[in-house]
Amino acid sequence: MLNRRHPIDIIQAIPKRYKESHKGTYGRLLIIAGSRRYTGAATLMVEAALRAGVGMVTAVVTHDTAQVIRIRAPEAIVVEAPESNGGFDKAAISTIRECAHDMNVTAVGIGPGLGALKSATDFYDGIDELIRECTWPVLIDADAMAPLYERYVRQPLDDHRLVFTPHPKEFLTMVNQPELNEKNRDVLVACKAIRQTIVYKTNGSIVGSSDGIWQSKTGNEGLATAGSGDVLSGMISSLLAQGSSPVNAAKLGVYMHGLASEIASADLGLRSIIASDLCQYIPKTFQELVQYHG
Repeated sequence: MLNRRHPIDIIQAIPKRYKESHKGTYGRLLIIAGSRRYTGAATLMVEAALRAGVGMVTAVVTHDTAQVIRIRAPEAIVVEAPESNGGFDKAAISTIRECAHDMNVTAVGIGPGLGALKSATDFYDGIDELIRECTWPVLIDADAMAPLYERYVRQPLDDHRLVFTPHPKEFLTMVNQPELNEKNRDVLVACKAIRQTIVYKTNGSIVGSSDGIWQSKTGNEGLATAGSGDVLSGMISSLLAQGSSPVNAAKLGVYMHGLASEIASADLGLRSIIASDLCQYIPKTFQELVQYHG
C-alpha cells in the first residue's frame, strides 16, 4: 500500500456496494473484442472488467479468443460470433444484438483486438445502428475508434454516453490529423465534434469532456507495456456498467489504472510489470483508495 491521500471526488466516484445485493445489482457488461491474432486484448479487458467490480460479463468474441477467455476468466459468459479470416464478420451484428437484449446489458465495451475487418464498413454500420437505437453507455477503443468517431462527427448522438480511449497514434488516426498541435486543445476540439468523452492515454493521461480537461496524477512508466490499454478499457467499461457516468468512469478508471501500476511496481519493480499484473492489483487499488482518502 502507498499510504497516501487521494482526491475526495475520486473516492466518491467509486460505485457503492450493498449488503442486500446480487450480481445483477452491479451491472451487466457486454464486451465485443478480440480476433485470431489478438486473443489477449479481449481476455485482458474481460479480466480487468471483472476485477473492477461489474456483476456479470458477456464476451462476444471469435472462436480462438473464446478458447483463451474460457480458461483465463471462467466467470465470464462467452459467446462465439460469426467470423471471417479470423475476425468479426458482418453477420456477427445479429449475435451481438441478440446477446445485448437477452442479457439486458447496462453497458458495452468494444474494440480491443478487433484488428482489420474484411467487412469493416458493414460491421461498424451495424454497431452504429445498435448504439443509436439503445441507451447504454459505450466504451470504444482500439480499431473501433476511427470508424465510429467518423460516424459521430457526421451525425452526433443526442445524449452523452460514449467514452473513446485513444493513445497518441490512435488519436491522430481517429481525428484524421497528421500531428498533434497542443494536446489539451486538440482533445477538447475532438470532444466537441462528437459531444462525448475522450481519454487521451499518455504520460499524464487526460480526460476531455464538456466539463473541460482533467489530468490524472497517478501512473508511472510501468504502464508502458503491451495490453495496458486493454486493461484500462475493461476498467472503464466495468464502471460504466455499474452506473458511473461516462466522465466519472473515465476519471476513476484512469486514476485507478495509474495507481495500480504504482502499487504493482512497489512490489515487482518498474521493469517487470505486465498487463495481467495490473488486473491482479486492481483489488489492492480499491483498498488503497478506500483506506487512504482526503
